[in-house]
Amino acid sequence: METTIRINTDMLTVDIMDGIKKMFPHKTVDITIQPSDDTDYILSNPGYANELRKRIAEYEAKKEVISIKASDLL
Repeated sequence: METTIRINTDMLTVDIMDGIKKMFPHKTVDITIQPSDDTDYILSNPGYANELRKRIAEYEAKKEVISIKASDLL
C-alpha cells in the first residue's frame, strides 16, 4: 500500500503521526518531505485548469496582467 499526504506544515499534529502508525502498523516506512508543486493540484481540478488555460490565452492575446482571487474560481 502506498499513500500520499499533502498537508500544510501548520496543520501537522501528533494525530497525523498516529494515523500513519495505524495505516502501517509495525512496518518500516519511507517518509519524504518536499515542497508541494501547486501546479499539479491546479491541473487536477478541471475548473481550476480550465480557468488557468483561459487566463493564459487572454494574457498571451492581450499581453496584460490578469489578477484573480481563489474565491473567484468555481
